This record gives sequence, structure tokens and C-alpha cells, in this order.
Amino acid sequence: MTAKGLQVTVENLWRSYGPVNAVADVSLDVGAGEFVSLLGPSGSGKTTLLMMLAGFDHPQSGRITVGGRDITHVPANKRDIALVFQRYALFPHMSVADNILFPLKMRKMGRSERDARLRGALEMVKLEAFAERKPSELSGGQQQRVALARAIVFDPPVILMDEPLGALDKKLRQHMQIELKELQQRLGATVIYVTHDQEEALTMSDRVAVMNHGRLAQLGSPRSLYDHPANAFVAEFIGETSFVPGRIAGATGGICVVETPAGTAQARMNETLKQGEAAVLAVRPEHVSVATEGTAPGLLGKVAQVVFNGATVAVHIALPGGGTLRADVPAISPAASLQPGTAVRASWQPDRASLFPAAG
Repeated sequence: MTAKGLQVTVENLWRSYGPVNAVADVSLDVGAGEFVSLLGPSGSGKTTLLMMLAGFDHPQSGRITVGGRDITHVPANKRDIALVFQRYALFPHMSVADNILFPLKMRKMGRSERDARLRGALEMVKLEAFAERKPSELSGGQQQRVALARAIVFDPPVILMDEPLGALDKKLRQHMQIELKELQQRLGATVIYVTHDQEEALTMSDRVAVMNHGRLAQLGSPRSLYDHPANAFVAEFIGETSFVPGRIAGATGGICVVETPAGTAQARMNETLKQGEAAVLAVRPEHVSVATEGTAPGLLGKVAQVVFNGATVAVHIALPGGGTLRADVPAISPAASLQPGTAVRASWQPDRASLFPAAG
């Protein structure tokens, strides 16, 4: 396999179905050889965007280029792009070898080169001993490998994947995530990967494009999305987050002071918010500390529930005025032994919390 990725550029893409904007003014640059996931809930527009990249759907406006070539109106079979589906789409009457050879035969490639590419593809996905079997004789993971081999056998510069691991059980899915990423790195191909599974996107991707209601909510590395979400939707969709409503009381040195019904808290500055404005504070549970005494800034509440999760314990804290704050603490810490009803103070480092405008 000698595939080398090409840059994929999407410019101001629109696609509507009646009054619904499935993809609304999306612009995106995917670097050559980069692995980018399109992540979002059902109806966010990620699959519609992928189908336009593949050529199975067409934008009403906007432009798609691959390696500088405008493919916006190029038929799907002329794009030289591979697509891997969730359900594999293997031909049940064909052997593994014939399934993999299919795209090469469609390209009228000579037999000697076809055979060489088949051997390379089978070796790449570790299925050399299964060439003569039918798909029905394979496990789910093996069928997925056949679909991948068929996608890579013609050395595509771009591979599109539409939730390809969604039909596998959790353990096999986690194993295949690692295999897929390693395979992509060996090939050097550009991969655009659709998923609704945040863990999958964070594990595999160089960058993640989070979509919501047809729009690009945020694009960045997994770490930047997790640590610095651009808005409340991303903060809620990526990982676990607790939200606390409040009002901006002041700001100094890049830190905002927020008054809430549970007390005063701090978070890093949001330049769009002004003193006196309603806001919502967002904090990850692993950043929350829990104590039964102290006078440092923090929120006062009562333990509502303690949930054992193995190495950590989730302490759910009921706050005055409604709402719950979650703290993930080590299972061996004193806080892990707190009983429901215990009065506690929850705090965090100010730069670990985000502020967003209040909804509505």
C-alpha cells in the first residue's frame, strides 16, 4: 500500500431538506494525512456532510476540493475516494478475496497487479488465512476488516468512514479503534470519520469537528475541545460536565467571580460577558474538590448520592436553588466515604471552569 493523503477543503457548504438546514454554511480544512472526526448527535448534519464529500448527495451552494481539485459536481465514481459503511456492505455471495478485488476489477486493473494488491491488503488487515471464506463465515470484527481492505486496496488518498464500528460490541470496538488508527498512520491516507461516540472521536482523531443543528460548533484537537469548549453545547457533549447558573459579580486578572444561590465561585474570563449578566458556569467532575469544612471560595451543598465507579467515586452534590454538582474523587480518598445528607463545600481551580452566556 502506497496511499498518500490529500487535503480536503469544504467552503461554505449548504444543504437543506425543505425548511431544515441539514448542513448550514460549513467550512472545514482537513490536512493531507490527517484523521478528522465529525462528531455530533443524530440530526447534527455529520452524515449529510460525509455523503456530499462522497458524491452521493450534492450541496445547494458551496465548494468541495480534494488536493486542490474541485469535486463539488464530480460523480461519486470519479472522485477516487473510498467509503466504509457501518454495515460493511459486503457482497454475501463473494469470497473475502473477491470482495476486496471488486474495486480493482471495476477499474479494469491487470490481474498481476490485482493479485499483488490483494496480498498487500489482506496482510495489512491480518486476514491472509481467510481469503476464500464468505462474509457469513466471519465475525463482526473480521467483516469490518474486509470492508477496510476493500476500501484501501486501490490506494485512495481519502477514506470516508460512516460509523464503521457502530455494530461491534464495546470491547471489540475499542480494539478496532486502535487498529484503525494504526492502519491510517501506516497508509498516510486522509480520513474523515463520522461518529456520535465522543470517546471514539477523542481516542482516534487528530482533530474533531463538533456539529450541532447543521453547523460547525467547534473544531480542534481532542484536548483543546475537552479543556476549552467554545460553548455550552460542546462542554456538555464532550465528556461529563456540571452546569451551575449564576451572575457575573466582577472580574480581575483573567478570572471572573460568579454569584450563585450556593455561594461564590470562580472561573476563567469570558470576554463576551459583562458584570451583572446572567451566566452558566461549567466544570468537569475530575476538577471538583470536596471538603466538609473550609472558607475558600466554593459552593455549599449536601451530598445527594455517592456512586462507586472502581478507581473513582462520583459524589453528587445537591445545591441550594436546584441543580446538582458532580465530583469524581479517588476511591481511597476521605471524600469517597461521605454519606448522603452531609454538608460539603465544592471548589476548583478557577482556570479549570468555563463561563457561558445563560440560555435564552
